[in-house]
Amino acid sequence: MLLPILIALSACAAFAQAPADSPAFEVASVKASAPGGRGMSLQRGVGGRFTTENVPLKMLITFAYDIRDHQLSGGPGWMNDDRFDIAAKPDRDIPSGDAGNQTIRLMVQSMLAERFHLVVHRETREMPIYALVIAKGGPKMTEAAPESRGSGFRMKGRGQMTVTKAKMEMFVRVLSNQVGRTVVDKTGLTADYDFKLEYAPDMAQPLVGKDGVPAGVSNVEKGDAPNAPDLPSLFTALQEQLGLRLEPQKGPVEIVVVDRAEKPSEN
Repeated sequence: MLLPILIALSACAAFAQAPADSPAFEVASVKASAPGGRGMSLQRGVGGRFTTENVPLKMLITFAYDIRDHQLSGGPGWMNDDRFDIAAKPDRDIPSGDAGNQTIRLMVQSMLAERFHLVVHRETREMPIYALVIAKGGPKMTEAAPESRGSGFRMKGRGQMTVTKAKMEMFVRVLSNQVGRTVVDKTGLTADYDFKLEYAPDMAQPLVGKDGVPAGVSNVEKGDAPNAPDLPSLFTALQEQLGLRLEPQKGPVEIVVVDRAEKPSEN
């Protein structure tokens, strides 16, 4: 998705690599994907192994810096066209959970700096956003039982989402990928919720999986897309099925700008 040209409000200095004390993979193999490959996969395995198949540099950057597509700007044209297969292994087991996920992201940042000579800087720009607010009539979601275990988002095909014991701050991350714009939570809702959402998918937007990453086969169930003509748009579905509404606004959005990227030599 092309980003609109907007005036930067602030910027940080460019950095070519993660800090010297940042965690890094012990071994990382980076190879160009075979021509004609279909589908993409980006997975975190047991113990912190990180593998990709047929994934562009653009997706690697959005994962590493925990941003959505619309928060990435600049870079060479091949960044979204050339695909790469990666197999990386840490020198120790990385625990699961948020802390472990952040460690993996830092490791991927270090790998991108070393293998792709990636240089980026951050800016904050005033951009169109959506505010998630409560619609007229109030929310229609079910609060999760306190004793229920596990939480997350499961998608079957496109336009079918099942949410388990999730907070609104997690849900807006998923919505950001679906609408291609930053979504901020202004509902005031603080509980954990269970709900299902069905809508006619916008095929121009990527699927979203675990941790808000564009999903590969590992974190989205295979299945046919719902019959789009029989379902409402995402905006209508939010209001009718969940009692929520996306309200267009403008606000500050953190952007990662690519200053330099080079194609890696294989090993």
